[in-house]
Amino acid sequence: MRYLGLLMLGVFVGTLLCVAVRKTTNWSDSVKVVVALIGAALSGVVLIFIDKLPGIAAGEAVFMYPVGLAWSLLWLYADQAIENVKSADPNQKLVGRLHLAGMGVGTALVLLLLLSESFRELLPP
Repeated sequence: MRYLGLLMLGVFVGTLLCVAVRKTTNWSDSVKVVVALIGAALSGVVLIFIDKLPGIAAGEAVFMYPVGLAWSLLWLYADQAIENVKSADPNQKLVGRLHLAGMGVGTALVLLLLLSESFRELLPP
């Protein structure tokens, strides 16, 4: 359960940060961008607090937090990938297809990390 919990925490924080950046339409309004960047920089502090809670130790599951951050980034831009696949430009179509393929591979890897103890043991320490 630690793996799933830290993955979902990463997905939650990553989703908040990505939505904040996507909602920024005027890049001269730097407050939103700075807040998002500070949030990204300080989001790892959450793991320190989790380790300090009595009876809870993240241990080796801590690597699932950045996996969740990356996974949320892939999925939040899925709409852009679909728009790129629909484009008339062959380069944009290729980028969209690669993004969708990356989403599939990334989801398969996340599921392997969550569900297979033997797959996690293959990872370097």
